[in-house]
Amino acid sequence: MIKKLLAVSAIFLLALSSCLPVRTGGIVQGVVYGDLNSDGVIDDSEQMSRVEGADVTLTDCGPAQTQLTDIDGKFRFEDLPEGSCHVSVAKGGWIYDGSFPDLGVYPIPVASDPDLPTAFSIYMAPVMDFIPEDPTFTPTPAFSPTPTFTPTSAAPMVTPDGVDVNCRFGPSTDFLSTGSLRVGEIVPIRGTIAGRTWWQIEDPRNLGTFCWVKADLTLASGDLALVPVLAIPTGLVTEVTVIVNGGPTIHGMCGGPNPVTFSVSITTNGPAMVVYHIEIFYGDGTLRNKTDNATLTFAAFGTQTFDPGGAYHTDCCDFYIKAIVTSPNNMSDQYNWSVVYP
Repeated sequence: MIKKLLAVSAIFLLALSSCLPVRTGGIVQGVVYGDLNSDGVIDDSEQMSRVEGADVTLTDCGPAQTQLTDIDGKFRFEDLPEGSCHVSVAKGGWIYDGSFPDLGVYPIPVASDPDLPTAFSIYMAPVMDFIPEDPTFTPTPAFSPTPTFTPTSAAPMVTPDGVDVNCRFGPSTDFLSTGSLRVGEIVPIRGTIAGRTWWQIEDPRNLGTFCWVKADLTLASGDLALVPVLAIPTGLVTEVTVIVNGGPTIHGMCGGPNPVTFSVSITTNGPAMVVYHIEIFYGDGTLRNKTDNATLTFAAFGTQTFDPGGAYHTDCCDFYIKAIVTSPNNMSDQYNWSVVYP
């Protein structure tokens, strides 16, 4: 474990009387380290793993301000009013992983005291257990040559505003939550809808899959005019189930009609107009009956269970039924049953 060469001032300050003049001159400074193995500790091998180009934001000590960490991962805010401040950090491909001293909360509460500078460490871990291929990260001694970093602050990025946020299949709470954006994660914004009330992102834990977070639960940065406006997607069918009520063996009279009823369940992950039909086959695969297309409307994600057409009359034989969805996507389910005597 490396020695932390940091003096930490008290975190909480007594409030000053409003009749006293505002004292300024506080300093809040620190270093952002790369916690490469995500264990919440800066090991000896990680001592020189400084994260350059991270956005460090200071709030609640006058106007909010943001700095990029330098080549050594350092930041320094000066001439601050006396009081309690909060510090947050963001960088693409990285996630907040802790601090020294460990205060157990985020954003990190720190003190601005004109009589005593505050210094601390911030730990960031690579997202998805990989190290970003980024010239701003230099796990080498300070005296080694380091590529020049050019900040891309115009890139639209988003991070949760204090709590983890659901990431949904579409831009509405009518869509199923398929992932999450967690506190400390910052990711590129891929799209939006009219009014910019939702942001489309790539799911940090399911790369290649896109989902939507609610804008008023997040903090967005960069040039949002660069974000393309996308069409609202339709929900998709995620599950189809068909069963024979009382099956799979129906006891009846051979030669006489034996009533059989069915139940079909269809599940979607959002609002959708589902088109489906039913096909019934003999056990050898010969088609016996096929219904016309029917529609089922979903105002939001969920499951609807229904009888697709009342009693169906059969003789003794082996059969199977298929419930087939053809829109908005293709999906089906099959159930085999028999009518026997007695």
